[in-house]
Amino acid sequence: MFYSKPKLMILNLHPQNPEIRTLKTISENLRNGSVYIFPTDTVYAIIADSKSKQGIEKLHELKNTDKHKPLSLLCPDISTASDYIESLPNDAFKLMKRITPGPFTFILKANKNIPRWTITNSKSKTIGIRIPESIFLQELMRVHEGTLTCTSVFTGDEYLTDINDLDDIFGNRVEAIIDGGIAKVETSTILDFTNDEMEVIREGKGFDRI
Repeated sequence: MFYSKPKLMILNLHPQNPEIRTLKTISENLRNGSVYIFPTDTVYAIIADSKSKQGIEKLHELKNTDKHKPLSLLCPDISTASDYIESLPNDAFKLMKRITPGPFTFILKANKNIPRWTITNSKSKTIGIRIPESIFLQELMRVHEGTLTCTSVFTGDEYLTDINDLDDIFGNRVEAIIDGGIAKVETSTILDFTNDEMEVIREGKGFDRI
């Protein structure tokens, strides 16, 4: 007898008004160590609760990366982000205020509020801050009342942009995928503010707005 592989549970949220009850369930699962795949304002990303060591470990396992590989901290706004930053340079604050939410990653020095397993670089103690424009993530963070940690979904050197490909590779290893349609392969613009002057690490989506 042959058995087909169980299909991953794919969730469809309303594109303008995501269902609050569903988001609350997702929030609770994240706090308990589950991971999800969400569409962002760039590519699909695996997300976990920033304070969940179990969730972060699952995230690394899914990407087959070690714990020192870069992760991003998803915040709903600048005020929340500032709770996890050692200091926010004035230039960085002005730019964040002007261009976020959006497809930008700000590399900044983290303070002691960041759980050690979410630090991008354990030696320099830096973190990549993202304030995404995605309505799904914005509404989730309003319900979740906390930060999320994420990493882009790709295999080899290719980003995964299709739900079926995500299903084929990750199967039932994540709690669910939020369907955002076919994603464009657009990476975030990465800006480093850990030194005296801003350094552009990567020119990506939204770079023309800087």
